[in-house]
Amino acid sequence: MGKLNPIFKKNYEDYLLQLKNVDFALCNSNLGINVDEKNLYAKIPFFNTLYRVSRFGVVDEQGERPKYGICVILLKYLLMCPQWVPPATDWIPYRDFKDSGQSQDNGLADYATMAVTKHYTGKLSRLRASIAALGGTAPEVEYPYDLSAVIPALPRIPILFLFNDADGQFSARTSILYQRRAEHFLDAECRVMVDGYLLEHLKKGEHMLTGD
Repeated sequence: MGKLNPIFKKNYEDYLLQLKNVDFALCNSNLGINVDEKNLYAKIPFFNTLYRVSRFGVVDEQGERPKYGICVILLKYLLMCPQWVPPATDWIPYRDFKDSGQSQDNGLADYATMAVTKHYTGKLSRLRASIAALGGTAPEVEYPYDLSAVIPALPRIPILFLFNDADGQFSARTSILYQRRAEHFLDAECRVMVDGYLLEHLKKGEHMLTGD
């Protein structure tokens, strides 16, 4: 990752400073992640890539700092660790969350689903393969969609991905849903960013599988 702009750099450093108040033992149990309580760092998988997060920074498996958005997601994930694991696991769309009131985030959430739809219309087999590469599995409940899968974004934060391809009567459509308890692990802004990185990782998987 290149040099951060001054605003991003300050935000990043502020988040790192706040890690001194994080109970890493609690993160281990309530987030379901691996932590080193002695050296105060956590290993967090995000879309099949493992990151190490500590007060010294966020790095990937090569020791490089990832994109700023990924850093923010992982740091907020630790900082928001709840005192208990919320039980609400029903699937809901972005607008049904209590913290989804900001119109800007609503627009970004719509943009993510529209971008997925635009890119994968007519490419159902490619989309299916990309989701499988991300560890997507069939949901416990059957949905009336051409493709439905549960994709692990972060521990305790799966995504229910639903996609109908275009046919003679209807346009293609994508839905991205989270469990109701997701708002206790990540705020609205971060969940929208997760949507964007989902598309990025789907495209990356598609490229690796097809070479296109």
